[in-house]
Amino acid sequence: MKNIAVFFGGVSVEHDVSVITGVMTLNTLDKNKYEGVPIFIDVDGKWWTGEKLFDVENYKTLSVKKLKRVALFGGDNVLYEIKGKRVKPVCTLFAGINCLHGERGEDGSLAGLLKMCGVPLASPDMFPSAMSIDKAMTKKVLSGLNVKTLPFVLINGVTDYEKVKKKLGYPVMVKPLRLGSSIGINKAENPEELVNAVSQAKRYGEGVIVEPLLSGFTEINCAAYINPKGETVVSECERPIGKEEVLTFNDKYASGNREFPANIDKKISDKIKRLTASIYDKMGFTGIIRIDYFVKDGEVLLNEINSVPGSLAYYLFTDTLKGFSEILNEIIAVAEKDFLKDVSVKTVYNSSLLNLTGIKSAKRL
Repeated sequence: MKNIAVFFGGVSVEHDVSVITGVMTLNTLDKNKYEGVPIFIDVDGKWWTGEKLFDVENYKTLSVKKLKRVALFGGDNVLYEIKGKRVKPVCTLFAGINCLHGERGEDGSLAGLLKMCGVPLASPDMFPSAMSIDKAMTKKVLSGLNVKTLPFVLINGVTDYEKVKKKLGYPVMVKPLRLGSSIGINKAENPEELVNAVSQAKRYGEGVIVEPLLSGFTEINCAAYINPKGETVVSECERPIGKEEVLTFNDKYASGNREFPANIDKKISDKIKRLTASIYDKMGFTGIIRIDYFVKDGEVLLNEINSVPGSLAYYLFTDTLKGFSEILNEIIAVAEKDFLKDVSVKTVYNSSLLNLTGIKSAKRL
C-alpha cells in the first residue's frame, strides 16, 4: 500500500480551517490504493502522527501523549519518529498532499521541503504557491498576463498613507498581505480609520495591502486541477452569499450560503472559466486551486488565488465524497508522473573543476 502524507494544522491563524480540510482529505483517500498518513502540525510547529488524528472530534481536546512526534530530513523520503535523542523510521512516503492554509505551508515552504526530500507533491509547486499567497505579487504577475485586478497600495511606511488618498481615495479595504479566510480585513472611510485598520492588519504580519472598496459587485469562485491526461479541469462557477457585502470568516465557514452554479450571465461564467484555466496553465499550477473574482457592471476582476482552498474546493467539482476520492486519485497520479520526469533530468556534470591544481578558495578563519 502506498503511503500518502496529508499535511494540515500549521503555525497560522488559519490552523483550525486547515484541520478540517486535512482530516476530510485524509479520510477520503482511496483505501484500495493508499494508506493515509496524517501529519498534524501544531501551533508551535511540531509534527505529529497517529490514529487519533483521523477523527475531527478528537481535536476539541487533543492530547499529544498518544501521538508520535515525527519529522522529515533533507534527501530522505522516510518519515521518522523522534524519541528523545533517537529517531526511528515510521514509513516511506509515496506522495504528499498540502492542506496547510496560510504561511509556513501554503506559501511554497512545504513544497520546497518535500522537493528536497524527494516526495512527490499532489499540490501546487513552490513558485505558484509563493506568488499566489502574496496579494501584491499576484497582481504584478497577472498584470503581465493582461488579467484585470483592483488597483492597490502597499503600506510600507508613513508616506504610503498619502498614496492611498491620491491613488485610491476613500473608502478602502485594508487586508493582511499574505493571509486568507477574510481574517484581519477592515474598511476605512478616512485617514484616521486607515491608520487603525492597518494597525489591525499588522497583527497578522508586516505586509499590508490597501484596495478601493467595491460596492454593487458579485463575488464568484471557480476552481481547477490538472488530470493525468494533461487536461485542465475547470469547475462551474459558485457565488458565495454572506450576511455582509464583504464576506467575513463566519460567512465563509459557519453561517454563509452559496449559489451553485452561480446564477450569472453565461458569457460572464464562460469568461471566468476560460480565465481560470488560462491562469492555471500559464502559472504552472498543479493540484487543486480556487480563484476568487469580483464581477461589477459586466467586468471581471480577479480578487485572489487560493493554492490550498478550503476543503480543497472539492464541492465545486462533485457533490459526493466518492467523487472527491477519484479527484485525489487523479492529482496523486499527476504528482507521481511529474516526479518521474524530474528525476530523469540530468543533475550531474563531470567538470573536473575540483581536481584542478592551483584552485583557490576562502579557508576557514
